[in-house]
Amino acid sequence: MRPNYYLSIMIALLASAVVHTATAQERTDTLIKGQTIEIIQNYKPEIAPTKKPDLSPTLPKIDTSRPTFSYVIPQQTLSYTYHSVPIRPLALGRQEYVQPFQNYLKFGLGNRSSIYVDAGVGKIKSDIYEASAHFSHLSQKGPIQHQYSSRTALDAQGKYFSNGHAFGAGLSIFRNGHSFYGYDHDMYEYTKQAIRQTFTGANVEVHAENINPNKYRVSYRPMVSFGMYNDQFSAKEKSFGLDLPFVMQIDSSIQAHLGIKSRVTQLVNDSFSSGNNYFQVNAGVDFKLGKTDLALHLSPTAAKSNQFYLLPQIGVRSLLMEDHLVLLAGWKAELIQNTFQQLSSKNPFMNNLYPVRQTKADQIYGGFETHVGNHFAFGATLSWRQWKNMALFVNDYGISEDGKQFSVKYDDKVQSLGLDAFAQYQIGETFGLHARGIWNNYMSKTTVEKVWHEPMLQLNLGLNTKPIKGLRINVEADFLDGMFAQLPDGSAKKLPAIFDLSAGAEYQLIPRLSIFTQLNNMFSQQYQRWYQYPVYGFNIIGGIRFKF
Repeated sequence: MRPNYYLSIMIALLASAVVHTATAQERTDTLIKGQTIEIIQNYKPEIAPTKKPDLSPTLPKIDTSRPTFSYVIPQQTLSYTYHSVPIRPLALGRQEYVQPFQNYLKFGLGNRSSIYVDAGVGKIKSDIYEASAHFSHLSQKGPIQHQYSSRTALDAQGKYFSNGHAFGAGLSIFRNGHSFYGYDHDMYEYTKQAIRQTFTGANVEVHAENINPNKYRVSYRPMVSFGMYNDQFSAKEKSFGLDLPFVMQIDSSIQAHLGIKSRVTQLVNDSFSSGNNYFQVNAGVDFKLGKTDLALHLSPTAAKSNQFYLLPQIGVRSLLMEDHLVLLAGWKAELIQNTFQQLSSKNPFMNNLYPVRQTKADQIYGGFETHVGNHFAFGATLSWRQWKNMALFVNDYGISEDGKQFSVKYDDKVQSLGLDAFAQYQIGETFGLHARGIWNNYMSKTTVEKVWHEPMLQLNLGLNTKPIKGLRINVEADFLDGMFAQLPDGSAKKLPAIFDLSAGAEYQLIPRLSIFTQLNNMFSQQYQRWYQYPVYGFNIIGGIRFKF
């Protein structure tokens, strides 16, 4: 029975008992028989049904806590776009060095009143930008009266990253000074100010590039540049550059190129104002066919004096003999502006009164590269070359009878057959040996007797070794021969061969401090890269390098 039913019966019985009790009180002589009431409730337990489990897969709960780790990062050797000033004789030109520290200061002193400063900062960066700066200075004085030179430069560059692009800017400021000391000091006498020459300049570059591929698989890097270049004798050269290159990756084996390149330069001196401009369209396709790479490019170019050139760039590179042999062949054509900055950087003793003409250069070549084992590699390239309006330097005895300044003379057509060979042996950072030789046989000339001041033979031999921990030694030897200068009567004079031996060493005292020394022209040869200008002779510089 249900509980509510029993409860109703119990209430009725209780009511009945009350009535009987009242009646009994009225009739005291009545005896009421006792009764027993039992109330029984039945309870049946029920178990709740088990919920059917959800068998669909779900991800685990994300752990948002950040663990803490400890890192031990070893010291690393890094290289950067900036390079230190070469401590070499001015005649041998620029030599590139790889900087071992990111932030460093290098200072040295030596004979020839040498002062050497080299400093770089490369740790200016975050997740959205990076920047670096480099400063260099080298000044020297030679044993000849008024023989001195100085080179000072400051370079800075940076990038800002946003929305898959990198926006960059670069600034270069420099000042190079020397004197026209290449004259007979017994016959002529000049004040220091009269023969002093100083080149100052500044270049600014702004560019942008996409660092993430887009859906069209097109990469691009537009660039705009401005420059100014002045000398001590009122020559001023202004330049503007524009580059708009685009590259499309059609598929894994085909890449298309299209771009525009322009250079506008204006040179103003005491005698004339001359423009030196060209406009170029670059178009080409690169193919990758198995182990063979083929490049077909063409650059129609509108140049100075209403000249028009096609300038092909055709090259093939193929791997053979299980990738142990590389065969190279191609045709490369280019236009050389011959700006005042380009020419005076090669020969700082030139006069700014020179005819402004552009050079078209062609090279048809073929060669090979191979390696033996894991440490030895060598190769050679044979090429036929031709220059139209090749710029050459000759001593000008018309401007000044002492011939201390050079003028620029052009030859309509110069052809040569050349060989460029190299060999390299390297065992990690412990030992390295490299050699290179360039031979040019100038077969034909149009208007000049000799290809003035251009060497026919160039040899270079280098050694670098790390015999013990912390000590690094390098040795470099250069040999040039086959150069000719023009005498006052117009005849040719062969210059003596050039041999220059230099060596350097650096020892790390502690992780952030090292000492170095550099020896140049160790045999103190008084050779002349430019006629009438002997070099300094033996030079030694020593100092410290500090990393911060």
